[in-house]
Amino acid sequence: MFLLNICIYASLMLSLPQCTYQSCTEGTPRQCLAAEFAPGTNLAGEGFDITNMERKGAFVLDMNQWKRKDKTCTLCSNPYLENKKQKLPLSVLDWIAKQSCSMKVSSTLHRSSESLVSSSSSSLENNWKVNLDVDVGDKSGSLMLAGTNSKLAEYSMGKTKNDKFSFTSQSMSCEYYSYRVSSTPKLHREFKKAVKQLPKVYSRENKQPFYKLIETFGTHYVTKVKLGGSVQSVTSIRQCLASLQGLSVEEVQMCLEAEASASIKVITIKTESKHCQKDIEKTESKSSFYGHFNDRFTEIKGGHTTEPDLLFSADKNPSAYKEWLKSLPHNPDIVSNSLSPLHELLPTNTSLRKNLRLAISHYILEKALWKNCSERCQAGIKSDQRDSCVCQCHNELAVNQDCCPTRKGMARVIITVERGAGLWGDHITATDGYVKVFFNGQMMRRTHVINNNNYPHWATVIDLGTRDVSSGHRVRFEVWDQENKWDDDLLGKCEKALSAGVKQDLCNMQHGQLFYKLDVKCAPSLSGALCKDYKASPMIQSLKELYVSRHAHPVPKAILLEMGVFVDEPSPLSNQSLTAKTQRNMFLLNICIYASLMLSLPQCTYQSCTEGTPRQCLDAEFAPGTNLAGEGFDITNMERKGAFVLDMNQWKRKDKTCTLCSNPYLENKKQKLPLSVLDWIAKQSCSMKVSSTLHRSSESLVSSSSSSVENNWKTNLDVDVGDKSGSLMLAGTNSKLAEYSMGKTKNDKFSFTSQSMSCEYYSYRVSSAPKLHKEFRKAVNQLPKVYSPQFKQRFNKLIETFGTHYVTKVKLGGSVQSVTSIRQCQASLQGVSVEDVQMCLEAEASASIKGKTLKTEAKHCQQDADKMESKSSFSGLFNDRFTEIKGGHTTEPDLLFSADKDPSAYKEWLKSLPHNPDIVSNSLSPLHELLPINTPLRKNLRLAISHYILEKALWKNCSERCQAGIKSDQRDSCVCQCHNELAVNQDCCPTRKGMARVIITVERGAGLWGDHSTATDGYVKVFFNGQMMRRTHVINNNNYPHWATVIDLGTRDVSSGHRVRFEVWDEDNKWDDDLLGQCEKALSAGVKQDLCNMQHGQLFYKLDVKCAPSLSGALCKDYKASPMSQSLKELYVSRHAHPVPKAILLEMGVFVDEPSPLSNQSLTAKTQKFDVK
Repeated sequence: MFLLNICIYASLMLSLPQCTYQSCTEGTPRQCLAAEFAPGTNLAGEGFDITNMERKGAFVLDMNQWKRKDKTCTLCSNPYLENKKQKLPLSVLDWIAKQSCSMKVSSTLHRSSESLVSSSSSSLENNWKVNLDVDVGDKSGSLMLAGTNSKLAEYSMGKTKNDKFSFTSQSMSCEYYSYRVSSTPKLHREFKKAVKQLPKVYSRENKQPFYKLIETFGTHYVTKVKLGGSVQSVTSIRQCLASLQGLSVEEVQMCLEAEASASIKVITIKTESKHCQKDIEKTESKSSFYGHFNDRFTEIKGGHTTEPDLLFSADKNPSAYKEWLKSLPHNPDIVSNSLSPLHELLPTNTSLRKNLRLAISHYILEKALWKNCSERCQAGIKSDQRDSCVCQCHNELAVNQDCCPTRKGMARVIITVERGAGLWGDHITATDGYVKVFFNGQMMRRTHVINNNNYPHWATVIDLGTRDVSSGHRVRFEVWDQENKWDDDLLGKCEKALSAGVKQDLCNMQHGQLFYKLDVKCAPSLSGALCKDYKASPMIQSLKELYVSRHAHPVPKAILLEMGVFVDEPSPLSNQSLTAKTQRNMFLLNICIYASLMLSLPQCTYQSCTEGTPRQCLDAEFAPGTNLAGEGFDITNMERKGAFVLDMNQWKRKDKTCTLCSNPYLENKKQKLPLSVLDWIAKQSCSMKVSSTLHRSSESLVSSSSSSVENNWKTNLDVDVGDKSGSLMLAGTNSKLAEYSMGKTKNDKFSFTSQSMSCEYYSYRVSSAPKLHKEFRKAVNQLPKVYSPQFKQRFNKLIETFGTHYVTKVKLGGSVQSVTSIRQCQASLQGVSVEDVQMCLEAEASASIKGKTLKTEAKHCQQDADKMESKSSFSGLFNDRFTEIKGGHTTEPDLLFSADKDPSAYKEWLKSLPHNPDIVSNSLSPLHELLPINTPLRKNLRLAISHYILEKALWKNCSERCQAGIKSDQRDSCVCQCHNELAVNQDCCPTRKGMARVIITVERGAGLWGDHSTATDGYVKVFFNGQMMRRTHVINNNNYPHWATVIDLGTRDVSSGHRVRFEVWDEDNKWDDDLLGQCEKALSAGVKQDLCNMQHGQLFYKLDVKCAPSLSGALCKDYKASPMSQSLKELYVSRHAHPVPKAILLEMGVFVDEPSPLSNQSLTAKTQKFDVK
């Protein structure tokens, strides 16, 4: 106890002794039976997946075997649990109680998500790649392997596609125990069974059975562990937003480290504290750094705590860290470990070992990411030697090294003095003109002099460099006529305010006109008229959907093939046992339930399953949700069928015993498991970060509906149909989500944004030889011996009843998904983009879950809401929504957006999940795999399921012509985009009401007369909004001239009352031309040919005013939907998908009964390559 007290106390101080204690002896049979396992000794038994840096929940090693042949065991005294004697599994060696806490906060800064994710394997103490074929020579520099599918990757990588982020990580760890795993450990029976079922050869055809084993048991097993607890908090920093608050990312890192140190040491280092206090005064919130920069991913391993932001709890809960530290000896987790690949558990020099080694290597390579730095810097150059993808700026006053503006209002200003018109100074000679340009009262430059020309063209470019355009400084132009240099004549002057954009304009002066251009380009990450608004810096839109992060995408198929990987499809480019057990478990329950209501959560893992007596088993209830995996699953509608394939009511072994597990979430109640359920774990893991995605088509949305399936559901089915897979849509095509979304897109242009969250409480696997339900066995026995067109319906009847698949692995808990429909162009007319709607719905959903919103997003969204007519919340305005709530109980249908209506709704729903969980995610296998191998019936059912899925599939067809724009979106070849159009955005939606393309044709004159002596030398000036746009050429000596001059005014606002004015002139001596007449006309949509009756003749003209896309009405102010072609509407299911044509189904070998609506389409080989939109 004295040693324990020293170690616990020391762990709370800055510099720590390492307290080592080892006292293990051989225990008698009676002692061994009575003893509990040492804490955490079961954890090394689980398989480990290097691609997501997680234990799999499926046991590779049998950590329940402790009994030697003489029924003795190894007992060790645990100094942290009152020297209690605890037993070790046979596979555990060198167990040591060794307390070692690092009280110095480890702090790192990563300027890219790729760097952050690459650091996730730092908890591994050995080279996990040893004896694997994953070091691929020159390519290793571009390959990212470990952690590419981790929760940290999920949190960080998507962010960087939308803005420039850095990430700072603060962490600490505390070690209490360590041990090794025997070099000949006891293998778990399920793992041994799975290995025996592997094919003798690993090949392209036999790849999936190997991958199925890896997906179940992982890529590696644990060979050495250190147990205790650790905390890691990763904070996202928008680089340029921080810069605009006067902070560098290094300062944010340093101050977060100082605040984390205060939580651990309960002291702060004065120097850093003083500096950070000055820095925080710069921010709008003037709160702590951890409060201001609060977009954070936190992972707490081991122990108990109700404080989710443990590293930053000094102000809120000063004792939180100390209490968590005290709980670690009772509930340790793995802090660091060593790994070996799974194949090393198999006998050496066997083909099976070699095959599994190759399969694991290929699996890792297929899950890898390819780091690609080919995207051009939007600002700066790639000169950072630490990270070749990072762009840096040098020698720029307006921006710092990260290419972020140093303050608001900064812009590059370029002025072009273009030309003069009608200048006159002297009455005797033409003008010797030049221009002076002033900024903020200071002359910046003067142009050269052009002699004897009243219409000079200077074309002088004046680059003012970086200027502050937010301070009201103006540009002044002065036009001069040179005389004797000292008595030059000022012909006129004008002043103009600077605002962002390119503007060509003129100065009307007493002595002529000056035409000029102002090009004001806001510094990076600034926008708005005065460059005072923050603007995110997303990556190029065409790459966004193809990439996982700003600089990483799936490994291209060609490279995988070069590495020897058997590629199926192209990637887009391509037992814890402790004292006071009951009290502890109740404490665990309260922590997990409470923690699930917080922002960042510890993962509370609990596994305590024993053999129950016959009486106990009869009295016990089933663990919640253990029946759910028994139902068949239909991949085409992504639903369980309600008909049981597996018998989940069978729990009794031959000796009438069963497996009983203590459920920590239901008052530690003993509950039984069905015989088919293995590896049941109570593991609370809630993702309190709202997951948000944007889909620009219903086809993309429906294709994403299979994301809850954790494995490849197509394995061992004939549904991969070569080149056609690009156009085929298979999973979810008959789902409720498809029904909700697909029909909409036939009537207008829609995008869909999905906000979701999930909370996991239990997980388990299904036995590889599960108990089949009697009704399913009966149905299978009634199937014909042959699958043919004649007997097709009998097979389909079984599939329609029991589904296409059965569940092999589940995670239970609850989830909410809300999919909101956005009419793209209607949103645009309200001044918001679909990306704005997505971000603000995500912020409002976060408020329901976290009880608070991120300040930056909240402020931005309030500004956006003020633009809209209703000025209500985004969830209120954009309320055409499909919501699916799985698990639990709630009376609030719009659960993710209930913060204002019913603040407690989400919390109450969360509390109900342990009692009534549903499947959050699962793994699937096709039904035919439940039948005996190498039998005709298995082969027939496999073919029937494949055909059933193909007949329910949809064919994605992008042959419809764009109504506006072109098909240039590399993410989705069906999406039409507009480029370089002022009136419309990239989605071909108008940026505001009233916008139209205006083309004026000055056709001809009739009966013109000016001089009495000669015919008219006529020309026409055309004005818009009082500004002359153009003049026609002169036609000499003709009272009936035909100019036929087309004047394209481009995009104009025709709703503001601006008019077109025509002036007809008779040229004399240029300075004394005669005005023959003028007229003004209002603009309205349509093509109108008309004439002006003037005092001196007539002018014939044509006005062609075409409203911008999605606008209609005389003044182009009315919203107009954009439906698809009427001739295709009835044939299509959505804008870009229809049933698979009969000809293609027949080519795939499907027994087609009736033609699909497009069955008469004759598809040439060329067409079948495929119009994928």
